[in-house]
Amino acid sequence: MSAAPAATTPLGRLAAAQAALAGSAEAVARRRDALERLLALGLPTPRDEPWKYTNLRALGTRELAPAPARPVAADAFASLPQRDGPTVVFVDGAFHVGLSSRDLPPGVEVSALAPLLAGSVPAALAVRLGAGDTVDERIRLLNASVLADGAVVSVGAGCAPEQPLHVVHLATGGGAYPRLVVSLEAGASARLIEYHLTTGEADSVAAPVTDVVLGADSRLEHYSVTRIGARAIQLEDVAVRVGVNADYRHRHLAFGGQLTRLDLRVRLEGPGARTQLAGLLIAERSHQIDVRTRVDHVAPHTTSDQVYRGVANDRGRGSYDGKVVVHAGAVKADSRQSSRNLILSAEASLDSRPQLEINADDVKCSHGATTGALDEQMLFYLLARGLDRDTARALLTFAFAEDVIARFTVAPLRRFAEEQVLGSLPAGALIREFVA
Repeated sequence: MSAAPAATTPLGRLAAAQAALAGSAEAVARRRDALERLLALGLPTPRDEPWKYTNLRALGTRELAPAPARPVAADAFASLPQRDGPTVVFVDGAFHVGLSSRDLPPGVEVSALAPLLAGSVPAALAVRLGAGDTVDERIRLLNASVLADGAVVSVGAGCAPEQPLHVVHLATGGGAYPRLVVSLEAGASARLIEYHLTTGEADSVAAPVTDVVLGADSRLEHYSVTRIGARAIQLEDVAVRVGVNADYRHRHLAFGGQLTRLDLRVRLEGPGARTQLAGLLIAERSHQIDVRTRVDHVAPHTTSDQVYRGVANDRGRGSYDGKVVVHAGAVKADSRQSSRNLILSAEASLDSRPQLEINADDVKCSHGATTGALDEQMLFYLLARGLDRDTARALLTFAFAEDVIARFTVAPLRRFAEEQVLGSLPAGALIREFVA
């Protein structure tokens, strides 16, 4: 049994919040076990290699207890793009049945996690709800320590819904710990769009956790859009298992927030499994946005491709820390990593650290990373053709971001992403006519 943490520390406040939660004996035991493991490991610090670029000292002054139930303002979702398709809504980590769609396409099921957590969790689901116990997975432990609700999304064998499924996470202040479990059976195909939002500039701490399991020959396009207030902290953990000949594609767009971090781990477990990961990080003001990925090539003939772009302005900071592990026996693995960063001010900073660990022969692996300012030759070219400096800089920055935005295949979401990028550029309004 670990020593009880001081009540003034983040983990001490978390322990107090856990003690106040109701639940069955099984739920209480699961939470207690997760907290014990988190106490043994401690919260991450920059001395931990996976957290080299992320400092959680801001948690020291935050309320970690799950937020109380609050009414949702009518305009809470007004900033979202057009949503054609069913929607699942979480408010402060709780699955909100009333705001979620009741009409689902054939073969798609959405159910609340709370009733399952109240008793003995089925073995198949328990595997997906693993709490984690390594330095890489402490956000998962944080979530599991106070886990009380969530949603399970299942797409049946061979089903291919025409419209995307939307998942909206709204944080109103305090702690939010949603858990989403997604499974696609053999031959299924779907698009999943997650939005992470906050109301106003309230202090909030969100630790959403998503588990994805793809059956043989299935395909999932998974989008994650984070647009949160300047006082919000978000620590997101996504774990994915990809089966035989299955295809997982993740697209990440992150703006705002005092601190935003995504931990994305993908295991290519079946022969022929594939993944494509891409992200755009826009860090401005004093925001910090970090992404850490890990792709494990476990089976032979697996493929991974990663493309991340970062833009930092003002005193914005960010990082991409990506690791690819090719396991013994994963012959014919093919892996590529590309990370490019654009620094727009003297006080901004972005870090990149692509890594390879190869334990098999007959593989193809490559990685590359660059960090710098705008291309002076391209800037001169635009200035020579009559554009003013602000417009030219904005155009070049947008073109840099478009490398990722072009991978958004859902049209309303792509337009939304373009508008968010334009809104973040000092001269974004000047170049709308060029990119319309």
